[in-house]
Amino acid sequence: MSAVAALLIWGSAFGQTAELQRIDERLAATFQKLLDADSDTRFEILASLFKRQLISDLANPATFQGDLVNLARYVVIEPSPDGKVKFYSWDDLTGGTWHHITAVAQFLTDEGKIAVEPLNPDNEMETGEFSDCLIYEVHEISIDRAEKYLTFGRGTHGSGNQHSILRIFEIAGGRLVQCDDCFAPDVDRAIEYPRTDSLNLTFNAETGEITYDEFQWDGETGRNRRTGRTVALRLTNGRFERK
Repeated sequence: MSAVAALLIWGSAFGQTAELQRIDERLAATFQKLLDADSDTRFEILASLFKRQLISDLANPATFQGDLVNLARYVVIEPSPDGKVKFYSWDDLTGGTWHHITAVAQFLTDEGKIAVEPLNPDNEMETGEFSDCLIYEVHEISIDRAEKYLTFGRGTHGSGNQHSILRIFEIAGGRLVQCDDCFAPDVDRAIEYPRTDSLNLTFNAETGEITYDEFQWDGETGRNRRTGRTVALRLTNGRFERK
């Protein structure tokens, strides 16, 4: 390799690194402003501004190839084991005991392009859905010879409860698509339980099993209460089913 070629490669890499650093610092600064703002400014302006800015910046390949170190102080960034997907989720502090959490995914399409996909509709306070969660764990699994991504997420809708969410995604047609058929109809993918308790949610890659502690509604306390049993979901015939 000639000295000129080596210099050009170094210059290109340096430029990408500098660009990534600028993006990282700008996103972190915007989130810090969100934290420092009063509740009205946060709700009416900064929460949506940060989301738009993040989605725009994640379309830049530099943010896929590198790490947003400063942003990671504010946002949970969880990559897939194969490096094809990065999940970004955060609490924008516009809720009260009901935490308003937003999640987006940055991924590599089958055509080799970087794409960004919002993962929740942002209207859970109106619909009561449990799609708002911090995605903290990602597992790569194979179903029907197709690579998919099992995610664990957690959030809270207040009233002393929290919830964990099981979701499976796959890259298809230039999008990151949720696979609802990857779970049997009787499997509850959103598990609600007291905030003072733990679910002990785990995935065993060797056995293909998801396990977690069982909770059931208790009419006397008005909460879900631990039963002492463990729920086990096994990957069978292309979907997770109760054992």
